[in-house]
Amino acid sequence: MTRLRSFLSGFAFIASASGLASTTYAEDKVCFYEHSEYEGAEWCYGTGDNGWIGSSRNDKVSSIKLYGDAYATIYEHGNYGGKKTVVMGNTYRMDDLNDGISSFKVRTRNTDNFACLFEHPGFRGTPFCLEEGQFSSDLNDYTLGRNEASSVMVVGKADVYVYEYSNHRTDRNWRILTRSTSNLEERPGSWVEDNIDSVRVLARSASAGEKALDINEAITAKAPIRQTTVLGSHNAFNSTAYFSGQLIPGPNHRRAMIEQLQLGVRFFELDVRKGDRQTKVCHATDCGQRETTLRRMLGEVDSWLKGADDNDVVFFFLQDDFGGDNSGYQQLKNDVAWMGDLVYTIDSCRTVPTSLTFDQVRESGKRVFFYKSGGSTGCSTASNVMLGSSFERNVGVASINVNDNHIKTDRFTRSQECHNNFCHDVVSADEARTGIENGVNSFGLDMLEESDLDSSSGRLNKQLWGIGPEDTYNAYANGRTVSFWEYGDRFMRLDWSGNSKAYACRLANGDWSRTNAGGVAWNGASACANEFPGSTYDVPLNAAEARKFREALDPGAAVHVNFGVTGGQWKSGLWGVLGSR
Repeated sequence: MTRLRSFLSGFAFIASASGLASTTYAEDKVCFYEHSEYEGAEWCYGTGDNGWIGSSRNDKVSSIKLYGDAYATIYEHGNYGGKKTVVMGNTYRMDDLNDGISSFKVRTRNTDNFACLFEHPGFRGTPFCLEEGQFSSDLNDYTLGRNEASSVMVVGKADVYVYEYSNHRTDRNWRILTRSTSNLEERPGSWVEDNIDSVRVLARSASAGEKALDINEAITAKAPIRQTTVLGSHNAFNSTAYFSGQLIPGPNHRRAMIEQLQLGVRFFELDVRKGDRQTKVCHATDCGQRETTLRRMLGEVDSWLKGADDNDVVFFFLQDDFGGDNSGYQQLKNDVAWMGDLVYTIDSCRTVPTSLTFDQVRESGKRVFFYKSGGSTGCSTASNVMLGSSFERNVGVASINVNDNHIKTDRFTRSQECHNNFCHDVVSADEARTGIENGVNSFGLDMLEESDLDSSSGRLNKQLWGIGPEDTYNAYANGRTVSFWEYGDRFMRLDWSGNSKAYACRLANGDWSRTNAGGVAWNGASACANEFPGSTYDVPLNAAEARKFREALDPGAAVHVNFGVTGGQWKSGLWGVLGSR
């Protein structure tokens, strides 16, 4: 994994005394907010030491956002005195040191692997954060203190070693955490919640599941997004990770958004409405009773993106419930812009471009984009949010037949579950796999669990149609490629480019065939051109293409496809241009 850095340059913005937010975002700065959920006056600072925050801002900070690689060490008193803590992850609601910061230091992280312990479930309260290689022998040295951590945010490839006693004692309870958890009492449970006294963070290698996710993302990176296969979540915000009480329609999840991201979800559905000062996120009749802000959700995603792999792109469908209120769209514009230079945007009032690929989003230096329902209403105001009316086709799980042909190359076909107290319209792992092979681009799943990815029978695991976690050994070595197989639970298996096999050819009409001639992987373009003039040496870019190619193969066949490793990264079209889609 290479470090996620912005492609934009600039100077850190120092906010004026009025506290007005900047409209231009630069790297490596910290922004303090007067109120929780990043509301109120905003004060931003670049790297450096600030022994006094200033009389107008003293003891007024309630939430914190980090840009680029910046992090902040914050202090209770001036000249770096009193209580202190280190903040590396976005913090939407302080507790200890809320309205209690008088001085601070802004530095930059050395790596993208870090972790934060939070005071309360749902990543609420003041955190204490460490990057890889750092440790605390006694949490009483920091504001968090011993026996207080109730959730942990893990970013990048980090192992978090937590200990029941100070000085990292292994003769007492200790544990290694590799994923974020919004509730330590439940995950992992046992002694961990409110019982951690010391901690250390170490770098780790990517897990088999993370490698499989990355390779599958790399396969589809050059496909128009309308034709990709992507793991999705429905009502991603509607989770008991954020709301302690039972929601009126019932929760769709027990996992926070960063937990869903670490299970491979890259497509999210959120219901958005006008709020008092910011866009709020709530689910139908919960609005006014159980709701939070869009910025809280996006802050969590932004923290995760700081340690994202090179191929990771996240996108959001926003259910437009603004009722045509232009002030609501202005809120939305401001809240999306708040993510800074990670957001991919186009000209106002345009739908998601037909040819847009994840590669194009990444290569522009962006990592996230938004589209909404509701036609063109408000799009001239919220110009950083694209339209979805001609981009997607939505068929709910209750009415979809996964065995039907859903292939529509000009539409992103999504289907969402409805699994809560009032409905139980769900898909099994096998149904989800069948659906994506028949052209469903994404299933928006409810009630995601770790087993959905970690178990070979899980709903997310089954949708890893290209390469699975079981086949990722030495996955990024020079000379690595994959071969496409006519049989098996996955369509591809890791191979070496120097092995001799026939080649996958995509014909001018979009059909697939294979050559009679065989050879090493890098000779496929000439072999396809010789046997099938006008064809391309190619690779299936989604599950539906893979099924179509498999049906064209002889029993037991295994062939080279145009997908291999270069510079430690997987690339589609490594040995020649792919056919147009």
